[in-house]
Amino acid sequence: MAEHLAPPRSALAAPHLVNANRLAVGQMVVVGVAAALFLRGTTSGPWVLLALFVGLHVVLLIGAVALLTMTYLLGTLTRHGSPLTESPGGRCGWTLLIWAGAAALVGYGRPALGQLGFEPDRHPEVGHWLLGVGVAVVVGLFSRSRQVRVGSAVLITLFVVVTAALRALS
Repeated sequence: MAEHLAPPRSALAAPHLVNANRLAVGQMVVVGVAAALFLRGTTSGPWVLLALFVGLHVVLLIGAVALLTMTYLLGTLTRHGSPLTESPGGRCGWTLLIWAGAAALVGYGRPALGQLGFEPDRHPEVGHWLLGVGVAVVVGLFSRSRQVRVGSAVLITLFVVVTAALRALS
């Protein structure tokens, strides 16, 4: 009697995705919150002390490398949330796209914070959480779920329109 063995699954093959929306939102939340908390920790504690000894430029370089590495690792842990995070090369591109997009959003919206009563120099935590939300929304643009991609695109468009209106009023 011959046994019929199932062919081995490739390690790179994505499992059957039961709920792509849940995976995408989970990836957005994990990466966005981790980014905001990481950035929140950079304005105090050991980073500031390290800057006194090695200089601000070195600390900024270390922080950028640590942030990109953390994002890459989070993409690895949540690799089925986006088609881009399923391969190591795709995760590198995904990491860079996320931070470039989030930085562009925050850079564009930062001047409008003053119109809303938040001066970035007096309330740096607002900028950290805004960047965390920006990262989460950009992660959504590259998600596996069409609904999450559309929702993220709508939120980004709304943010850009509201920011443009606030900038025009000043």
